[in-house]
Order: sequence, then C-alpha cells, then structure tokens
Amino acid sequence: MILLLNLFSSRQERSGCSPVFLIGGAIVAFIAATTILWTNEGRVDFGRIGTESVPIETTAIDPGNDNAFVAATGTLTGDTPVGDDTFLRPGDWLEVERLVEMYAWVQKSEGGDEDSSTYSYSTAWTDDPADSSGFSLPEGHTNPPQTVSGGSFRPETGQLGAYRVDLRSLDLPDATPIVLTRETVIGSNQGSLSGEYVFVGAGTLADPQVGDLRIRFQAVESGQQATLFGQTEGATIGPYFHKERDRLYRAFFSTRADALAEMSAEYRFALWGMRVAGLLAYWASFMMIFSPFTRLLGGVPLLGRLGKGLIAAVTFVVAALLAVVVATIAYVAHNPLVLVILLVVAGALFVGARSYWQRRQETAGV
Repeated sequence: MILLLNLFSSRQERSGCSPVFLIGGAIVAFIAATTILWTNEGRVDFGRIGTESVPIETTAIDPGNDNAFVAATGTLTGDTPVGDDTFLRPGDWLEVERLVEMYAWVQKSEGGDEDSSTYSYSTAWTDDPADSSGFSLPEGHTNPPQTVSGGSFRPETGQLGAYRVDLRSLDLPDATPIVLTRETVIGSNQGSLSGEYVFVGAGTLADPQVGDLRIRFQAVESGQQATLFGQTEGATIGPYFHKERDRLYRAFFSTRADALAEMSAEYRFALWGMRVAGLLAYWASFMMIFSPFTRLLGGVPLLGRLGKGLIAAVTFVVAALLAVVVATIAYVAHNPLVLVILLVVAGALFVGARSYWQRRQETAGV
C-alpha cells in the first residue's frame, strides 16, 4: 500500500495537476454541461414558428396586414451606398465587411507544462496578432500595434419594396467576396491594390515584413429579391418577437419555403450540436475525477491500457445517461404543454391502476 501511494504521488507530481485543480475543473465542466443542456432545450425552431407568418408582397402597403407577423417578399435595397470610408469606395451593398490580417510573430509551445515547455517562433498572416509582450522570449519577436482593424459597415435604413427596414438590426444572408479593382479601391498612399487584397506596409504581399497588413472585403449585394421575416408597423417592417421573447428579423435571398427549411436545418444542427457538447462536457468532468487513477494505471503496461479503456467506457455511458436525463427534464420544463400531457397520462394510469386493483380486491373478497 505504501508503495502504491508513493507511485501515485510521484505520478501526480510529474503531471503538474493537483487534485484540487482536477476537482475544480470537473465541477466547472459539470456545471457547464448542465447549463448547455438546460438552455439548449429551450431553443426555438424558427423554421416551425415561421410557418405562422403571413406571406405578403411588398409592391404596396396593405393596411390589413398591419401589426402582423409576415414573410414579406420584394427587392431589398439600401438607402445609401456603403463602403469602409478608408479603402473601399461606396457601392450598392447592404453590408460591407472589412477583414484585416497582419503579418506577425506567432509563438508555439512544444510539449511539457508551463515551466518545462520549449517555444518556437515563426511569422504568419493572422487576423488576431498576439501581444508579443506576453511571449516567453519577446526579444527579437516584437509585434507592433495593428493600425487598421476589421469592421462591418451598413446603411442605417433600407427598403423592401414599399416597406422601410432597419438594416442596422436586420440579420442578412452571408456576405460574399468583393472583387477589388482600381475603380472600387480608394486611391491613396495608405494602401495599394495587390490581387484580392489592399496591402498596407513597408514590404510587399509576396515578401511582407512584420506589421504589414493585407485587407480584403466581402459584402451583401443590394437590389436582390428577398424574403424577410418580421412584423409590420405601418410602412415599416421591424423585428417580430415570439412570445415577446425570441426575436426574428431576418432576410433570405430565397423563397419563403426555402427560408423555412434553412431555419429548421440550422435549428436541428445547433440543437444536436449542443446536446453532443453537453455529453462531452459531462464525460470530461468524470474523466477529470478519475484522471488520478488513469495516470496510476498508466504505469502498468497491459493492465493499464485495459483499465484506462474500461474507465473511459464506463464514464462515457454514465455521461450519456445523465445527458439524456437532464435534456429530457429540460425539454419538459421548457414545454409546459408536454408537462401537462405527461401529468394527465400519469394521472389516468394511476386512476386506471387503482380501479383495477380495487376490482381485484372486490373479486377476491367475493
């Protein structure tokens, strides 16, 4: 027993993870898993909710549809041209996204814990350059401040046929890359057009220096046929709130039927993705609790592998069962009608079973 405890202690010291750290991590993972599963079951399927919308055309304003939840179809345009005011000239877009990457030093850790790791440094294009003052070896690996940041630019308002829309809060379809030309790029000494990028810096796109920037743009084109889900208010279409809580104010460059199918597909993907994430978080919490034992078993060649595999399998099954239970309870809690139905069914079964038992008792008494 003393030898076993000494072996366990030495392996814990080499791992660099104290039991307190492992228990704390397990608690955090467990709480995170429960939170994910609980909130996830309250997710709204806007593909299903959207079937309640009133399909309308937008060639003219119809007072009969005022304050209605609608799926409005028409040409979606912005009231003013939009650019980024620095590199891209204003154009007929509903939204312009400026994507900026800097040529910077990147630190990579190679094995070991924080005290024993070795670090390597290389340069690469990145949209999130590190603060080099936090590097293990900052000398000779200095990243200057990024002088241009990314951003999104939209007109404040727009039109969907005869209706006004708030483009600042409207969820738009995904943007697509803009093909840059000398006509679309603002000519200045701040940047030069180089292929699909505006290049800013002392080097070149083919031979950049640390701190150089390459900038590209993507946008949502104006003037396309769209289906917009929202609520009418006079001559305006604004956000619709399902049960005064869940917001839907979104445009699609497709038909109403295709838009509903897309929202339902997104709902299913997110729903099952979060269910899997919750399961894995539960599993991670259990594995952290048992990690001292798996490390201990790692010192025994054959038995160690079998033991570690068995622990992983058992904890996964327990995590899966727990995830199913929590998700089921959360689903019932978020759907009161289901709870009522279950209570009615349970009550009916109880009454039926009691009646059956009483008849049996009366028959036995006779």
